[in-house]
Amino acid sequence: MATNLNVTELDFDQIKRNLKNFLKQQTEFTDHDFEGSGLNTLLDVLAYNTHYNAMNAHYSLNEAFLDSAQIRGNVVTRAKLLGYTPRSILAPRATINLVVDLAGENAATQGATSSLVLPRGTKFTSTVSGESFDFVTLNNSTGTQSGTKFTFSNVAIAEGTYKTLLYRVDNDIESQKFQLGDVDADTSTLRVRVQQNEQSLTHDVYAKFESLLNIDSTSQIYYLQENPSELFEIYFGDGVIGRKPVNNNIVTLDYVFTKGAEANGASIFNISGNLSNSAGTALVNSTYTVTTLTNASGGTEKETMESVRFNAPLTFTSQNRAVTAEDYKAIILKSFSNISSISTWGGEDNDPVDFGSVYISIKPLTADVLTAEEKSQITDNVLKGKNIVSITPEIVDAAFTDLELDVFVKYNPNLTDRSSVDIQTLIKDVIADYNFNNLNKFDGVFRHSQLTKAIDSADPAILNSTVRPFMFQNVALNATANANDHALTFAAPFYQAGNSTDFILNSSAFLINNENHFFGDVPIDGSSERQVIIYKIVDDVNITTNPDVGRINLDKGTLTLKGFAIDSATTVRLTLTPNSLDIAPKRNQLLRIDPARVTVTPQVDTITTAGSSGSIEYVTNSRLR
Repeated sequence: MATNLNVTELDFDQIKRNLKNFLKQQTEFTDHDFEGSGLNTLLDVLAYNTHYNAMNAHYSLNEAFLDSAQIRGNVVTRAKLLGYTPRSILAPRATINLVVDLAGENAATQGATSSLVLPRGTKFTSTVSGESFDFVTLNNSTGTQSGTKFTFSNVAIAEGTYKTLLYRVDNDIESQKFQLGDVDADTSTLRVRVQQNEQSLTHDVYAKFESLLNIDSTSQIYYLQENPSELFEIYFGDGVIGRKPVNNNIVTLDYVFTKGAEANGASIFNISGNLSNSAGTALVNSTYTVTTLTNASGGTEKETMESVRFNAPLTFTSQNRAVTAEDYKAIILKSFSNISSISTWGGEDNDPVDFGSVYISIKPLTADVLTAEEKSQITDNVLKGKNIVSITPEIVDAAFTDLELDVFVKYNPNLTDRSSVDIQTLIKDVIADYNFNNLNKFDGVFRHSQLTKAIDSADPAILNSTVRPFMFQNVALNATANANDHALTFAAPFYQAGNSTDFILNSSAFLINNENHFFGDVPIDGSSERQVIIYKIVDDVNITTNPDVGRINLDKGTLTLKGFAIDSATTVRLTLTPNSLDIAPKRNQLLRIDPARVTVTPQVDTITTAGSSGSIEYVTNSRLR
């Protein structure tokens, strides 16, 4: 008789059953009543012990891999092996101009103020949603003088408070680390300085390690990592790869600790306190005027485990150099935080083709487009030194195509307690969830069948649904003709109307000669394009008032408008039908459903309520309006 024990089971009950079966195969326990004996308790202990050991082994093995690790410290450690450091919390940043007018100071103070410096760490205050926030300058700035006024231009400020930590180097400690004391430390603001001793008046500034290129034993660099306590820490070279500080050197770390995204949107700033001139005199009688150039943006929380898990392999693949379009994406994702979605493509894939360029489009977290400062930060700081010299990165704004939906549902009122209005509300909630989870990102495809499936599954009473998608964009029209040149690109080709005289373009109204006018279109003989017209409605008849104000390219999904005059500036909605029920955006295009332009029409399914006789009243819904 076989006496082997099955060791492949991990479930407690199965382990215990295997132990019993093993013992029953032994002569001593052939007829033993396990359930009624003390041996049953011993089997419980053995089974529990085996089960716990197996589970611990599984957990330990899972924690050894980036894809399966569940403890942040292990994810961070595995990412470090790929050369990836998780992104810290980032402070919102804004750009301001500051004008200091010394007109209120006495003559002696004015005479002693030949120059004026705005020191690093100067505090400003702002308010967002009733909560007060502190902002600090990130660098020293020197004012430009004009009479009694000193102007500080393009001053970068970040939300938070500066903190300074001092450490003494002790080389008796193996692999000494110097820890930032706050979980909310923004490492992008970190400045690392080393001085000989406490009495030294000079210091060396160390730079964060980025690449092994041109690094030797004297390179003043530091390394940054996240420790198991989720705090960031720095360490220095070993004297071979990077300079090694000597005993009793003083290491100074100063950085901003911040509240992250909470201060995004701050727009009004006031200086806190007063500046002092070179003689140390406080300018208490001066006037301080702050002008906001860019509102606070870019604040975000510390990088999540899932983000680290996703970005680390991408960064490793790019090897910190930007060659392919995917390399650009990986580098930007690692070093720039204000990203909800990103798209990159080569100039050879652009329309029109632009060899020698790579295109980047970013949807920020809290806005539709990046600020000019954020674009400069990406090109000048993030990508500089990493991209090929002959390739020019071009940052283009995200372009939105909004979707308008006509939704019809057939339902059996005998299968639900919901009213028609309740069903309307339910379906609008389903569409809102679909929009949030699937769209408003560069790879967000409007998949018609997925949406109808979600609608059909919302309630057992819903039998089927019809969804008619339409694309629209809003365009700002000016009163003067020479200012009304517009080029719009939609996310998909348009419905191929051929020579049909029916309009494929619909618009909201605008005034010409104090009368409502609209955009329409007509076919062009011998062309696949259609001609945009302006018309008005008189006695239910469309009267063309301007026969040529633009073109519609059906295949490319583009619409151009050219010079025409209207009564006053206004915003007009332009709506077109896509050529397919599925809509896939390209390059910098994003799709989003406008909840205000979703109409839901519940219809009682007459066949389910009245049988075959109900087919007489059964109404189907057209694909087109």
